[in-house]
Amino acid sequence: MNPPMTTRSGAGPVGALLRRLRADEPNHRTSRSPAGDDGFTMAEVVVSIALFTVVSFAVMMALATLVKLTGVTQNRVAASNLARQEVEKLRGQNSTLSLLDADASTVALKGTSFTITPVMTPAANVTCAPGASRNVTVKVSWKDSSIRTVRYDTVLSC
Repeated sequence: MNPPMTTRSGAGPVGALLRRLRADEPNHRTSRSPAGDDGFTMAEVVVSIALFTVVSFAVMMALATLVKLTGVTQNRVAASNLARQEVEKLRGQNSTLSLLDADASTVALKGTSFTITPVMTPAANVTCAPGASRNVTVKVSWKDSSIRTVRYDTVLSC
């Protein structure tokens, strides 16, 4: 004897698909949140604002330090170039066998005053014997937050 046939609405692949679709539908009775969970609490807002303030302050201080260091680096590069130019000027004077100009000078670049001081051994006003050499140190100093100095050393042949 054959078993009795019953019809089930959820049998087969179509039924499985319908069950899956019903499971994905939001249940409007249970999806609503209770009255106390509709937003952020005052404590959460205060904590998030405090964290944002601390992070913003840290980023601002890092940027301020970066800007200051960039200015110091620009002045250091300018001072190095001035020292190199002074050495090249002294090399040119040395090749003409004239007395070297060893006076300190001041140059202003972008609002910063640089003092260029060449120091020579033997001194610039002493003639150098042929084949001898002269030690030259050029110091360039300037003041920003403190007095800074760049030094350039070389040897000139006489």
